[in-house]
Amino acid sequence: MFDVKFTPSGKRDIEKLSKDIQLRIVKKIKFFASQKQPLNFAKPLVNLPPSTHRFRVGNYRIAFYLAGETIYIEKIGHRKEVYL
Repeated sequence: MFDVKFTPSGKRDIEKLSKDIQLRIVKKIKFFASQKQPLNFAKPLVNLPPSTHRFRVGNYRIAFYLAGETIYIEKIGHRKEVYL
């Protein structure tokens, strides 16, 4: 199981969302973190450093990077806004 930590910007992003979306995203992050290979559920990112991958939760995207056994959530947003 992987640990999950939010960067300051990731924490700010999730706090901006409505409570029902927050719960949905947190539940999905816990699911991904409980997997042996969470990158099997992720897609690579090219131009969003320091994030290297992203998870999809409906119309929302979770940009993150791995460091050892920890998933660092860098950015969370609607698919139209997260890559800007």
